[in-house]
Amino acid sequence: MANVLTSLGVKFYIGAKGSGTASEPSQLIPQVIEASEFDLDPDTIDTTSFDNLRYKSSVAGLIDTSGIQSLTVNATEDEAAEGIWDALAGEEAWLKVEIPNKADHTYIPIIPIKTGAYNLAVNDRITIRLKYTISGDMKFGATLANAQ
Repeated sequence: MANVLTSLGVKFYIGAKGSGTASEPSQLIPQVIEASEFDLDPDTIDTTSFDNLRYKSSVAGLIDTSGIQSLTVNATEDEAAEGIWDALAGEEAWLKVEIPNKADHTYIPIIPIKTGAYNLAVNDRITIRLKYTISGDMKFGATLANAQ
């Protein structure tokens, strides 16, 4: 039976994409508490014709990753996560997701968006969302250089 993965010890790293080079993201993003899920299901293009007598038909269309995704982090006095994020805002970068006991890491090409205001709620911790858009295909591998 396979071991079930948990979110305990998951780490997120970011690094500049550079000029096409596969440089391993090495800047740890501290205090991450949540990563938004994004949908990679393609749109469907309706191809139903008069030949179809019972069911509609369709083909896969484009995958829409244009929506804003985010990591939520605990806000800290030194704004460590925000500083790391804002240093790469507007540039192409790699986001690396490292899950303990999983040999392959997930590499997501992103464009970070400059941080905004804190999320505030009564009697709660203060958090901030590190927002980004996805700029290409995800890769999976032990390192970015050998990821596919």
